[in-house]
Amino acid sequence: MIIRKFVGCSKNFLIKHTLFMNVIDNTEMRHFEVVEGDRLATIEYQIQEKKYFLTRVEFPPKFEESGKGEEMLKLTLDMIEETGMRVVPMTKFVKQYFKNHRERKHMLPVGIHL
Repeated sequence: MIIRKFVGCSKNFLIKHTLFMNVIDNTEMRHFEVVEGDRLATIEYQIQEKKYFLTRVEFPPKFEESGKGEEMLKLTLDMIEETGMRVVPMTKFVKQYFKNHRERKHMLPVGIHL
C-alpha cells in the first residue's frame, strides 16, 4: 500500500494505492473518490471537531455489489485513521461496515454505538 500527497495549483489531495484501487482524498470537493471506467465513486465528508462525518456515498452501478464499495471504504478509513481523527458514520452503508468490522470500533467517537 502506498500513500502519496500531492499539492498542485489549487488542488491538495492524498492518494492511497493498492494493486486494484486508487482512492483519492479530494479535499477541494470534500470527498474520497475512485475512478471506475468513465464514472466516479465517491464518499463525501464534512470535518468538524476533529471528526470525519461520512455523509454520502455514491457508487457506479455494480460497484457496491462487486465488493469495490467495501474496499473503497476500507482504504478511506485507513487514510482517516492515519490522521488520528474519528469517524461519524452518517449513511446506512458506512454504519453497516462498522457493524460488520468491529475491529474498526476504535475509530468511532465516544458515545457512538452501532
